Amino acid sequence: MSLFSFSGNNLYLGIDIGDASLKMVELKKKNRHIYLSNYAFSESTSDVSFTKMTDINYLARAINKIKTESGITSKRVTASLPTFAVFSSIINIANVDKKGLAAAINEEAKKVIPLPLEEMTLDWKVIPEADGKIPTKGNMRVFLTGSPKKLVRKYIDIFKATKLSLASLETETFSLVRSLLGDDKSTVMIVEIGANSTDLSIVKESIPVLNRSLMVCASTVTKALAEKMGLTYAQAEQFKCDLSGALSADAQEEVPQFLVKVLEPIVTEMQYMLDFFRSQNSGEVEKVVLSGGGALLLNLAEYLSSRLNLKVIIGDPWNRIHYPAELKPVLSEVGPRLAVAIGLAMREIE
Repeated sequence: MSLFSFSGNNLYLGIDIGDASLKMVELKKKNRHIYLSNYAFSESTSDVSFTKMTDINYLARAINKIKTESGITSKRVTASLPTFAVFSSIINIANVDKKGLAAAINEEAKKVIPLPLEEMTLDWKVIPEADGKIPTKGNMRVFLTGSPKKLVRKYIDIFKATKLSLASLETETFSLVRSLLGDDKSTVMIVEIGANSTDLSIVKESIPVLNRSLMVCASTVTKALAEKMGLTYAQAEQFKCDLSGALSADAQEEVPQFLVKVLEPIVTEMQYMLDFFRSQNSGEVEKVVLSGGGALLLNLAEYLSSRLNLKVIIGDPWNRIHYPAELKPVLSEVGPRLAVAIGLAMREIE
């Protein structure tokens, strides 16, 4: 059942197919405002990887099951492509006009994309100049993305099997920029701590200019806790969720120090990216925005802020969306997990 009395075709649905989860957010635009219509998610505790699964019909049934049980009615979908599967780069195009731009980009793409272009689906966006204007000729900087055609075809087939209309596919990073940053053009690092990977992006003027991915992630913490404390995976997951102030506790406490050690590779990678960006650019990263289920580990933002000497916050993907006030406690808790799906649903609205 919808949270508001919305009906008809004017609904926008974002579906985030994660490694170990399926997440959906349905939005409605009314009188220039965006409202939450519905949301749903299902997280797997098994070793099933939705992003790597080849059984299209299984995925289609799983999507339809969650959609039906939650009462989501939208038939038009924007879905995510996994960050690890999409290549991105900023390329420089010299002495070209709008008419010759596509051919010039293809030539440059051959130099930076490690796969044959005939196997890739390319997309690009001309980066605005310092005054905010989009250049139409001369020298241009272009943000290029390339997705394997085989992967794109898989997602098309999945949604064809669901009987839903696939409006577009988008890389997770762009969805996060839309839901977490909005019109904020400042230079920000987004850290998405997911179940099976941690994706780090430095975003400048809404363009992800530097990206890294780590295997250390939320499940790494859970597995390490399970091994250290003799718990099952489910028990360790619950223990992790129940932690309160662990990372800011006394240094002699075993569990906090143990978690600090587990998370150290993420801190090290964040510091490396910050230093590298500083050395290559005239500017500083102004803040870090955390997202994903791993962002909810209590006091993580405060701990990272003290380690990096930088403002660190948990992102709020609901900040431009209207919803019943009584849902705020629940939505604040699930927001970091749904940030990609929210950004996907907002794509066609904006």
